[in-house]
Amino acid sequence: MKRSTDRLLTTHTGSLPRPPDLAGMLDALDTGGASDAAQLDARVRRAVADIVRQQVDAGVDVVSDGEQGKVGYSTYVRHRLTGFDGQSGAAKRADWADFPEAAARAERRAAISRPACNGPIDWKDRAAVQKDLANLRAAADAAAPTEAFMTAASPGVIAHFLQNTYYPSREAYLARLVDVMKEEYDAIHRAGSWPSPI
Repeated sequence: MKRSTDRLLTTHTGSLPRPPDLAGMLDALDTGGASDAAQLDARVRRAVADIVRQQVDAGVDVVSDGEQGKVGYSTYVRHRLTGFDGQSGAAKRADWADFPEAAARAERRAAISRPACNGPIDWKDRAAVQKDLANLRAAADAAAPTEAFMTAASPGVIAHFLQNTYYPSREAYLARLVDVMKEEYDAIHRAGSWPSPI
């Protein structure tokens, strides 16, 4: 991690808004709609490049990909892991009343249930994190931030938002999430941080 003796380095955590067309593509992916994988990958690459540039232009020192290629900061795992074909009720968020665009998107998704764990958890798409890392590396190379980092959902966040209907206890559910998600965390750790290889 970079240090500064001149000032505090700025960063943030969490998702940044996706462009409307990308949000639509991710919604289609999440609902099982037809999507062109190559078109989605290309759009995510452009969105990551744009959001990294916007962070640098705004003075953010330590940037991320803004989770542009992830459907949601916790629910994206359903596309990478097995065992999340169940459904739990969609959460209502009171704060969306202050954000009409988010509220409208939530209404469009009201018929969509949040995934739930209803089977054994294992990997089905190990390449996804490598795509995330490659997109961030390319964007950081172009925008030259002070440093860059990649986010990943913690076992606790996944367990909180994706109901367990398969494992015999919360502890067993969390233990399996720890074992499986460790591969993603290790991939991110091995990639290092920009300007060293991401």
